[in-house]
Amino acid sequence: MSSSRGGRRRSKDLVARAAEEMTAGPERPDAAADPDPVRPVPPAAGAARSGRLALLVPAGIVALVTLRIVFGDDLRARIDESACAWTGCTGTGMAVVGWLVIILPVLWALVAVVLWSRLSVPARGAAVLVGLAFLLVAWVHVPSRRSSLYLLLDGPAAGATATGIRWGGVGAALAVVAVIALTARAEARPPAARGPVGPALVAVALLGTLAVAVARAEAVPVTVAEAMPERTFRAAGDTLRRTGGTDLRGCAGVVAGNVLDGCVRTVRVSYTTDDSDAVVHLAAVLYPSERAARDRRGRLPRGAAQLGTPGGETITVNSTTGSWVLLSSVGHADGRSIAEADRGYLLWAAKQVAYRFIGRQVGLLAAPSAADGIGPRTP
Repeated sequence: MSSSRGGRRRSKDLVARAAEEMTAGPERPDAAADPDPVRPVPPAAGAARSGRLALLVPAGIVALVTLRIVFGDDLRARIDESACAWTGCTGTGMAVVGWLVIILPVLWALVAVVLWSRLSVPARGAAVLVGLAFLLVAWVHVPSRRSSLYLLLDGPAAGATATGIRWGGVGAALAVVAVIALTARAEARPPAARGPVGPALVAVALLGTLAVAVARAEAVPVTVAEAMPERTFRAAGDTLRRTGGTDLRGCAGVVAGNVLDGCVRTVRVSYTTDDSDAVVHLAAVLYPSERAARDRRGRLPRGAAQLGTPGGETITVNSTTGSWVLLSSVGHADGRSIAEADRGYLLWAAKQVAYRFIGRQVGLLAAPSAADGIGPRTP
């Protein structure tokens, strides 16, 4: 009896449990709808790269300031010397270089802003670095309050470079103002009404200032037409007549060997005098800096003969003026040997031609003075 009662009791318990499980769903309708536990989502790779890019900007600015303080003067000298060698130190070429120095950071910034949304994160980083490099180049060419462009710049075309920098600054300011005005105006217009007027106005502003910079740039006396324009000139009572003149890029064939390497260009002229048979052959070799000119002149052997002059005995002297190395060779017109009594008046003719060339470089024509046995044939 007891065993049968225990079996019936267990059967009732099982039936009760089954009934509870069957009714659990309807009684707790929210139990099946419980969502899965929330799992942390790792940050996207692009977001991490964007964060690193944001750190790149302040790091680049710190590097920019450091480079400007430590290497600014050296960097400016190297840039200007390279530009002089590339353009031949002409006034037009160096004015364009000065204009580009200021305009390139602005153009780069405008292009980067327009294309920013289309660039990948690495491309954005590269754009920022290139923009900071352009900004550094421009910064080292901007004088402080206590200096001026003419004191900051060096080289034979410093005036033309300064003109380009000034008008580049004007062009950059006009371009920024135009972009701001056009952006504000475009926001009030539907996209369909926008056209190429904005970019055209910016281009006109930039190209207009470039044209003004080129037109106002000083002519640099680095050719025969600019350095020795007169066919005939008078100096200290003598009349000198030009018998030849050539312009060369580089300095090949001026002297033997490569002692004059690193030159930019050469001006070669020949003059004869009216009171004697002296013939002067001047070779003026241009370098991108005064330091380079002094160094090359120091390498020249004493009395190094100038190549490419007519035959006969000559006296050759060399010197430097600014970024130029001057080689003057003088002799008799008929090529005869030079007597000791002839040296004074022959070197006087060479001195007159050299002074004329130097006067054109510094903008002050002055006649030489007789000294140290060098003077006119007929005092």
